[in-house]
Amino acid sequence: MVPTDTVKEILKELIAIPSVSGKEKEILEYLEKKLVKLGFNLKRQEIEKNRYNLVYDNGSEFLISVHVDTVPPMDFKKAFEAQEKNGRIYGRGASDVKGAIASLITAIEWFKTDFPEEDLPVSLAFVVDEEQNSALGSERLPQFLEGKKKCLVLEPTYGLLCTKQYGAIEFSIKITCKSAHGAEFERVENPVKVFIKILKAIEGNLRRKVNVIMVKSGSKVYAVPKKCEALLEFKVFEGEKTEELIERLEDIVKSINTCCAVEINIEDVEEFQVFNTDGLLPLLKKVLERVSGEAKEGIMPSWTDASNYTKAGYHCVVFGYGSLLDSHTNRESISVEELEKFTKFFYEFFKELRSL
Repeated sequence: MVPTDTVKEILKELIAIPSVSGKEKEILEYLEKKLVKLGFNLKRQEIEKNRYNLVYDNGSEFLISVHVDTVPPMDFKKAFEAQEKNGRIYGRGASDVKGAIASLITAIEWFKTDFPEEDLPVSLAFVVDEEQNSALGSERLPQFLEGKKKCLVLEPTYGLLCTKQYGAIEFSIKITCKSAHGAEFERVENPVKVFIKILKAIEGNLRRKVNVIMVKSGSKVYAVPKKCEALLEFKVFEGEKTEELIERLEDIVKSINTCCAVEINIEDVEEFQVFNTDGLLPLLKKVLERVSGEAKEGIMPSWTDASNYTKAGYHCVVFGYGSLLDSHTNRESISVEELEKFTKFFYEFFKELRSL
């Protein structure tokens, strides 16, 4: 029987530990204390001062990797005070991905209770910096582990086994125009309107939605703003070449009829990725079918640490319960039912590995 009370309590304790990117030390110390008590010999891989990956490497070819950092609270009131309501637990990181960590630790305790003399048949990596573009934790982890791994990367995927990952092109736009008194707005171009024109042109030409991550312009002063700055991104689909998309993007911006100065900069580029899942996917499907009755594949919409691991030659699958849609918002939560499924999944995964 799944130890529900245990996984709920661990998740609430994890949520209560702020672990915004760059400040992961306290949560890593919490996890280290838990695992050492269970007899694990852990190592710290230093990433930066007071930042490190926490690693358990028993030589297994299988690895579970999970990031411990979260985005800031933003408008999430009481983000670090877990609230249980209507069968769900709310808090920053609940779905991305402290629910996964809580289920993993609970399943490890469960496995060690049932098989006290046996080693856990999988290596573990708790990595930092995933919520930043730098992703230093997963970038450097392969240097610390011996040999290539079959790696399960934990993220909220709605219970889908993600064998592919969308790429993305992130770019910034800066528009500078001639300002004017607010009452004479018809006589000059407004940089915000120029931005809207550019945005519509990009979406129409590339035939996809563009995510406006940030847009900044104007003030309460009664004047037409001089500048508009924005940070945007769009997805890269399977079979597309990012170089061609960037060239098209730049041509679209140049074609806009405006007297304003328009500057575009490419901030980050990620290719669409198809993961090598050999030796991992069939095993995960078998376990997931046992837990949920079915095992469906999907495409991860967001960048994950699997990108860095794939570049290092790892075989990867991204998987987890929880809603990616609600992650990073003030709705972030995970259901108790999902925590139970997650815990059982890990436990059955461990049992399957020990039988190999």
